[in-house]
Amino acid sequence: MNRHDLDWRASPHAVRLAAVALVALAVALVTLEGAALIVAVPPLVMLAAARPPTVSTLDAEWRLSTERCFEGETVELHLVVRAVDRLDQFALTFVPGSVKLLSRATVTVTEGSWAEATWTLAVDRWGRRPVGTIEITCLDAGRTRRARLSFPAGELGVFPVPKPSRAGVRPADLLARLGDHTSRVAAEGVEFTGIRPYVPGDRPRRVNWAVSSRRGELHVNQQSAERAADVVVLLDTLSEAGDPGDTTLDRAVRGAAAVIRAQLRRADRVGIVVLGDRIRWLRPDLGERHFYRIAEAVLDAWREPGYRRPHVTRIPPPALPPGALVLVFSPLLDHDAVEVIRSLRERGFETVVVDVLREEPPRPADDLALRLWRLERAGLVRRMTDLGIPVVPWTGPDTLRTGVRP
Repeated sequence: MNRHDLDWRASPHAVRLAAVALVALAVALVTLEGAALIVAVPPLVMLAAARPPTVSTLDAEWRLSTERCFEGETVELHLVVRAVDRLDQFALTFVPGSVKLLSRATVTVTEGSWAEATWTLAVDRWGRRPVGTIEITCLDAGRTRRARLSFPAGELGVFPVPKPSRAGVRPADLLARLGDHTSRVAAEGVEFTGIRPYVPGDRPRRVNWAVSSRRGELHVNQQSAERAADVVVLLDTLSEAGDPGDTTLDRAVRGAAAVIRAQLRRADRVGIVVLGDRIRWLRPDLGERHFYRIAEAVLDAWREPGYRRPHVTRIPPPALPPGALVLVFSPLLDHDAVEVIRSLRERGFETVVVDVLREEPPRPADDLALRLWRLERAGLVRRMTDLGIPVVPWTGPDTLRTGVRP
């Protein structure tokens, strides 16, 4: 537990008592009426009878049921307070930060020196969210002295929820490693590609007896090899538009989460590059544990508004393994982000862009500015298409459901 020193000061109740006594004494001096002194006696007696509190320190410890959760999940904040001596009165209060308070505290007090409180919280939006502030208020028996403690309740990492989806991409370049993508190479697999004459070394179980009996010689079934790929998701956080909870960054993060989960389930190696105030990346890897490492990196995608960032137009080579497919989630509003995408294609990487911008500028009185903006967007998409970069408009978590080929 953390020990805190109590700074006892006059409480609001003591201030009110002193104010009543002073007003009564002033009235008695002005009017020379002794009856007014009777009003001043009770508050003066209560203030004089108040004894200084003996408790000088307080131990407090808080903990969250979990420091990481997904959007919409509930988390419990538990607080334990312990005093060396008995406390006459005290209150435990929680002021929510970026979380939603679902239930009031359940407070348990034991002999006035030990108390516990539990609050149930929820968060609706991904990111690293400050939980809030815990306030402890202590009062003496006469409520004339008060001590207050206030300290933050930490931070909660909230992961975006990957919506159930068959979204995914089929890279053109596949690795020489077992995966879920059908390649053009004939080898052991489950995808039937044709029939060919038998050659020594073929396995007997691959013989197609129906065709062999018709043609008078042995023929075997031919399958395609199943291979894996390297996929890198690039998350553009340089610009953001839209209403809170449904911004371009929200769509990009949720779409990226769905694609990353889908590709990892296909035994692909998946990495991530976050383009923001600085470039963060994780090299491609496999497995469910890697998904949570990526989710941790995505939590840092949110940045403070107005943060000054460096001029970035190129992804460092260590972030992109050779032959990787780069899947970009971007609103295509920032010039640096567009230059980064163009440089990826110039370096020979297969690149697919998911345009997460659905909003348009506010409609002006003259539609000419809006028409020019639309023409500029269409021109940007056309230039990228001419470079061999497909641009797919965002339609939801299943945007890539049919499989996009660069």
